[in-house]
Amino acid sequence: MNDTFVTLAGASMLAVALGVFVRQRGWGIAIPLLLAGAIVGALPIGPTAPPDPEVILIVVLAPLVFGEALGSSYLDLRKVSRPVLALAIGLVVATTLGVAFTTLLFVAMPTAMALALGAVLAPTDAVAVSAVARRAGLPRRLVSILEGESLVNDGTGLTALKVSLVAAAAGSATLLEVGWVFTEAVLVGVAVGAGGGWILARVLHRSRDLVPANSLVLVAPFALYLVAERFQGSGILAVVVAGLTIAHAQTSDPGHSGRVQSVTVWRHITFVLQCLAFFLVGMEIPDVLARLPAADRGLVLVLVPTVIVTLILIRTIFVFGMIGASRAARASKGGGAFRGAAILAWAGARGPVSGLAAFSIPLVFASGDVVPYRDVILATTFCVIVITLLLSLTLGPLARVIGVHSDNDEKLLRRVDARLARASLDRLTAIEIEAADHGTPLPPEVSDRLRSDSERRLDASTNPESVTETQEVAMRQLISTARAMVRAEQEELIRMRDDEGLPDAIVRPLLHELDLRDQALRTEQN
Repeated sequence: MNDTFVTLAGASMLAVALGVFVRQRGWGIAIPLLLAGAIVGALPIGPTAPPDPEVILIVVLAPLVFGEALGSSYLDLRKVSRPVLALAIGLVVATTLGVAFTTLLFVAMPTAMALALGAVLAPTDAVAVSAVARRAGLPRRLVSILEGESLVNDGTGLTALKVSLVAAAAGSATLLEVGWVFTEAVLVGVAVGAGGGWILARVLHRSRDLVPANSLVLVAPFALYLVAERFQGSGILAVVVAGLTIAHAQTSDPGHSGRVQSVTVWRHITFVLQCLAFFLVGMEIPDVLARLPAADRGLVLVLVPTVIVTLILIRTIFVFGMIGASRAARASKGGGAFRGAAILAWAGARGPVSGLAAFSIPLVFASGDVVPYRDVILATTFCVIVITLLLSLTLGPLARVIGVHSDNDEKLLRRVDARLARASLDRLTAIEIEAADHGTPLPPEVSDRLRSDSERRLDASTNPESVTETQEVAMRQLISTARAMVRAEQEELIRMRDDEGLPDAIVRPLLHELDLRDQALRTEQN
């Protein structure tokens, strides 16, 4: 049986099982899965590190980045587009060059391979940064910037890695040649992603059968990646652009019936791939460290702290320079803006994207020459990932110390709910008039029940003091009782199938409807 398949299957089962255990206890998945992967990788039995780097890049990284893009918002990113693009492009370039320069001071490796190390470590990790940022209760704008940066800089960093490997394979390359390769990779990647995303969005919009349409989206990241790479573009950048395009199209269509299904499916896929990515990185650590000769281990011991300090310094200087040059900082006289800059500067954890990117560096070039210093790059990358993930746990305490707090959305939510309640009342009135004109008026009990619920919401939104504690308790009891009644229907339906032989063809659609009702009640309860 194929070694890569055995590795992925075994690692996936272990990673997801541990991920479920960790999530149920409210912990972050990054550190536990890295440690578990390292333990499994050191054992003489069990799955081993994947033998084919390119397969891992396509099978794991492409759909993982695509799923992250589907969970992001193009509109939210557009609101913070300037800092996101500055961090995702400018900071990635500065980090790549800075890490390469620092590396060359200690290691006599080819310049292109030093740039490859810088490109691998340039992207921040979307999973770790997003989880820590939300747990730390950061303001919405900071969270959007961090999530947008970590999403877009994946494509930028991996494009820079591609350019570095091309230069390393060629032996030498002029600045003009490097610039052309980078520009071509970006333009082709964006074009393929935008075109593929638009086509998929149209298919989803026009399709009457959502099963094959959503199935097409499931395989889309693989096709987009391969097409972009075939035409010398960035496959990861194509996947990111396509994911953002599809997500925006789905959320822009009020009646899109497949939105819930798509979000649920990709939430599961992304979780599996996140667990697998962290686990694979951990599995590779013992093997890489064991392969290193003594001299190279000494290099890694010097490189790791040096590179980490370089990453922190470059990010700090870049972020504070960016904030200091912005109009917002001058308008606020620096106080709140520079506290936010401190958070942005410290939120630079690296994760599985960097690990998988390093692992994707080929063992040999197309010419047959062995890629130099590959294991040094891998070992340095994996150690930096572990240490920066540990440092990211201090983000919450730092935010509390310097006085950065989450947004108070209470007034905004009340205003939005009032607008929604008013819209529903207006639509109900229009339906009542239309029904009366056609001689089929709505029954009073139906109309009154629908109207009373919206009027209660409208009154609660515009006059929050009018909502007493007794009313809130009554509403919670109502929802809890309604969920219990739905559960009774589910139990009875399953009993009729098991005891009376009710066909599954009848049970499953009815059970699905009950599940949707329970989900709606659970959402309202939370």
